[in-house]
Amino acid sequence: MPLASTLVRLPDRSLLLYSPIAIDDALAADIAALGEVANIVAPSLLHHLYVADAAVRWPRAILHGVPGLAQKRADVTVQRDLDRELDPALRDTLAFEVIAGAPKLNEAVMFHRPSGTLACADFVFNVTQPENLRTRMVLAMMGVGGRRLAQSRVWRFAIRDRAAARTSIDRILRWPIARVAPAHGEVQAIDAATLAGKLSRAYGGRVVPVLAA
Repeated sequence: MPLASTLVRLPDRSLLLYSPIAIDDALAADIAALGEVANIVAPSLLHHLYVADAAVRWPRAILHGVPGLAQKRADVTVQRDLDRELDPALRDTLAFEVIAGAPKLNEAVMFHRPSGTLACADFVFNVTQPENLRTRMVLAMMGVGGRRLAQSRVWRFAIRDRAAARTSIDRILRWPIARVAPAHGEVQAIDAATLAGKLSRAYGGRVVPVLAA
């Protein structure tokens, strides 16, 4: 399964790393050429495998985590909880939404205001170049095959409070989204209205976005 991180340059020229992947010395050197990683984001209770390694590599970075991560990963120190008020230094550049109603996931999507980019962990997949037959079969079972942007069937079963999930998704769709950067797959240009039509599994029905004026 392809796996990617999103790297954001902040106004002070430091970097934020969303959903760390396995980072070797060569990749770390490439990142260092861009700036210092000052913030690390563990975006869900599923996407946290490489967080401890990233925290060791960048010990001065602030670790932001979703609710429940501190209990699940006693080996890491979560300094900022993503369901609370965002660090003032980040507000003008980023927004986060922890998708409510799915406590086994607690995924926090991230919106980068300057570029209109929505970064996510498992909120949507966009694997347009599956590596092999096994990958294609797994994607098909999850409902995200077909080399297209789609939402996994997992969301249908993960949601425990549909009203809360809908409220979160409504807030996400009010952002002026121009593209999506998923952890699984390729970046795709898409607006909020088009994205809404792909979120019915988490929403529990057809999504009619109320877009910001």
